[in-house]
Amino acid sequence: MPLKKGPGAKGSENVPKPLPKKEAEAKRKRARTLAKQQQLAERIAAASAQLASAVTQSTAAIEQLTKAMDQIASGAEQASGASQELLEGGIYLVL
Repeated sequence: MPLKKGPGAKGSENVPKPLPKKEAEAKRKRARTLAKQQQLAERIAAASAQLASAVTQSTAAIEQLTKAMDQIASGAEQASGASQELLEGGIYLVL
């Protein structure tokens, strides 16, 4: 007994028709272009994140260097003041 198909059960209607060769090639080319653009965007995002991290690290290093320079300047001022007091008091250091 042969199988009967219902009114909307034609087998070939649900299968998509193949695209013409030029359209298929154009679609593949667009897909490749989009994939390359996506890859480039991801690379730029990664590079931007690395740059932001480097800037943050540089800022922290600058702050540390500034503090160290302030401490050196303070120490130099103290040494200068002490030397001045010794000179004014008539005390000389002989090395």
